[in-house]
Amino acid sequence: MILRNISYGLQEGGLEGRCALLSAFFLSISVHLSDMSPHVALSVMAISGLASRGRNLRLVAGFSPFFILILLSGLFFSFEYSIISALAFAAIISSGAVIFSSRISEITGALIYFKVPERFVSLIQLGLSIMPVLVRDLQEIIFVIDERGLRRYERILKAFISTAVLRAMSLSESLYSKNYTGRIVFQMRSPEKRDIMLLSVSSLLFLSTALSDLLHLPI
Repeated sequence: MILRNISYGLQEGGLEGRCALLSAFFLSISVHLSDMSPHVALSVMAISGLASRGRNLRLVAGFSPFFILILLSGLFFSFEYSIISALAFAAIISSGAVIFSSRISEITGALIYFKVPERFVSLIQLGLSIMPVLVRDLQEIIFVIDERGLRRYERILKAFISTAVLRAMSLSESLYSKNYTGRIVFQMRSPEKRDIMLLSVSSLLFLSTALSDLLHLPI
């Protein structure tokens, strides 16, 4: 169920790349500027939910083991602080869901548009492209390995590491055989109304938290 949620959350969507990238940046920075304010975190999750059509919640559910660890830390520290930290973590993950609500080719185009060096863009593009593949590989490994206890998790980990290494080797050999020169294939298109609306709302949240941080006002 966890991997299924992550796989669903990593599916590409129809948001325009530049607006999705800027909106995700503004939303994540807003969480930081607000000192992990629960109101800002919930606002980020709501905006991300509308933009990603609820996929952010599936992605957050996929990271549920980390939330359990954060909440358990409240037994040793402050339970209130663990709740605030969990909400902030969920907001950051939701911001990432906004990026995956666009197409990888458009995110690549957005990075090129913002003058990010092509060498880094090609690495980011490969990383974003292979993440869903690795999640599917892990799902298949878990389905195949029929064993109980800690031994099962040990075998899953070993098999997943081996599969990831083989994936990387296969990818590098494929790129080498095709004389890959680092040339990036990307797409760019004009933003639609919902893209502009997302960017506007994200910008307003960012400006309000930045102003509150500058004037030391409570949020």
